Amino acid sequence: MRRGHSGKGGVPFAAWGADMGRTRRVAALATTGATGAALLAFAIGTGSAATQVDPASRAIEYLQGQQSGSDGSIPVGPSTDSVSEAYAIGAAAAGYDPNALRHGAGPSVMAYLAAHAAAACAAAGACGELLQAVAAAGLNPASFGGVDLLTTLNGFYTAATGVFGDGEAFTETLAIQGLVAAHQPVPAAALGHLVAAQDSDGGWDFKLIKNDTGFDTSDTNSTAMVLMALDAAGVHSRDRSALAWLHTQQDGDGGFPYQAGSGSDPDSTALVLQALLATGQNPNAPVWAPGGHTPLAELVATQNGNGGFAFPGNPAPDAFTTAQVPPALERAVDPLACGSARCFQPGATLNGPSPTPTPRPTPSPTHRPGPSATPRPVSATGGSPSPVPTGSVLGVAASLTPQPTSSAPATPAVPSPSARAPIATSPASAGGFPAAAVYVIAALAAAIVVAGVAVGARRRRRA
Repeated sequence: MRRGHSGKGGVPFAAWGADMGRTRRVAALATTGATGAALLAFAIGTGSAATQVDPASRAIEYLQGQQSGSDGSIPVGPSTDSVSEAYAIGAAAAGYDPNALRHGAGPSVMAYLAAHAAAACAAAGACGELLQAVAAAGLNPASFGGVDLLTTLNGFYTAATGVFGDGEAFTETLAIQGLVAAHQPVPAAALGHLVAAQDSDGGWDFKLIKNDTGFDTSDTNSTAMVLMALDAAGVHSRDRSALAWLHTQQDGDGGFPYQAGSGSDPDSTALVLQALLATGQNPNAPVWAPGGHTPLAELVATQNGNGGFAFPGNPAPDAFTTAQVPPALERAVDPLACGSARCFQPGATLNGPSPTPTPRPTPSPTHRPGPSATPRPVSATGGSPSPVPTGSVLGVAASLTPQPTSSAPATPAVPSPSARAPIATSPASAGGFPAAAVYVIAALAAAIVVAGVAVGARRRRRA
């Protein structure tokens, strides 16, 4: 399951002082320069889908290297379907055509998913994620690989309870996101199931059982997924309390762990970054940047030289971890929304000349494309609709008016939307200064700084 749960003993995404001398300080300066180069290129943009220097493009390039030349999948054992779907969604978010991405002369990832559509849509959550990949690729979910994905997904729904499949957090949210991606109405009872399961601390847990105890307590992954699903469907009544809880989970490095104390990991940081955007927050604002460390900077800093991402404790990057990161690097939320146009120009690939990606609108929690994509919002109690924020700042909601749950304890303040700082331009939607030149300039700057430190150290020794 995309952005799902793995780890020892079935634990979901859990992470299993002194001056060290001038050498480490010089190395730190060099690392800072390299990270700054990556972030600067990320902010300015590449202007071309063929220039793989921004973090999202490098991650997609890494995944393409893992793609099977025989069937087009990203082979990851039991997770092959979900990782392949995440690859397609991430590629579209970065401005590349999932229908054209292939390893060598092999089939595309969408050809693989079409050939395995029945198996990939065999459960509610899996079907919801496949729907998102098909929609992101600009294909017809009512007839994909000989399967009507919409009818199949609705077959997993129980109207009496509002539950899709087993009703757990990832199952329910992926199903709802799939419906929104396909411009289908979301049953009010399904949204009510999410709302009613919010824990008193403001978060949500994996089993989606309110105030469950023991292992199954609120976690950042489930909370981020629920927030994105609710906001995509037009329900904002739980934004403030959930954001306040997420704020308590953030690590000092700017990243997010699965749960407080387990250490930041790329997947959790990426998911929460998406949720912040979905709720209209600016993740670059000081309130989300402890010690000046933003979630985006932490995410970029953990990228491996080959473009992949490794889960903490693992010796090398892997496709499962990496596939979940590109949408967050592109500041895209789930489900992917590109307005009336696709997120990519048909045929846009990583290699060779390709069209400039189609600009993507800034995610807004108050609007989803399509006449039936946004159902009538429901309140926490299932009564009258919750108020929808009005106005905008840089394309995001200018006011968050929802109230926290009545049983939730007092929570720390979340950042005021009026104080949001501008969000950097996406490389998938920006042109201008060549990113390669950015790297050269930043590298030269880093070299000058390092040289200055070394010269200063020699002068102090001579003195």
